[in-house]
Amino acid sequence: MGNGDRVTDNERNKLLNRLHRPLFWVGENIPEELEIEGKNVKLHEIIWEIINKTHFSAKDIENIEMFLALLKEKENEYEKSLEQNDISYEEAKDLFTQTAGIMRAIMDLTEIEEESKRKKIPDTKHICKDVEDKEWEHFVKDIRKGRNTKR
Repeated sequence: MGNGDRVTDNERNKLLNRLHRPLFWVGENIPEELEIEGKNVKLHEIIWEIINKTHFSAKDIENIEMFLALLKEKENEYEKSLEQNDISYEEAKDLFTQTAGIMRAIMDLTEIEEESKRKKIPDTKHICKDVEDKEWEHFVKDIRKGRNTKR
């Protein structure tokens, strides 16, 4: 198959079906960067910073919930593009990979968001103590500032 060949309905459906298999996102890579609300954010680094926090304030959880909503919007946008756009097979594979990585990030954050799972985190995994949360803090400030000016 050449690089410019259009994705067939069969190939498209296979990719879409894979996105909805249970636990398919296990082992998927979180994208290094992602555009959210017109800003390029270091998604992988932000997720790493969040999952390595040992304690979460109510404000942290609120910010994570806001971030989850933004990631779900992006995941839906990419999945809709995969489903509807006239794209090449390579573009479809790239969209699948990006969507799968975003879904992985969503699952990682969902575990933190749920209080019962959050309480178990320090007991069940290694937390890197020297991770700074500068990308996460920068992202939260940017998004909150952008949301306040849109109102």
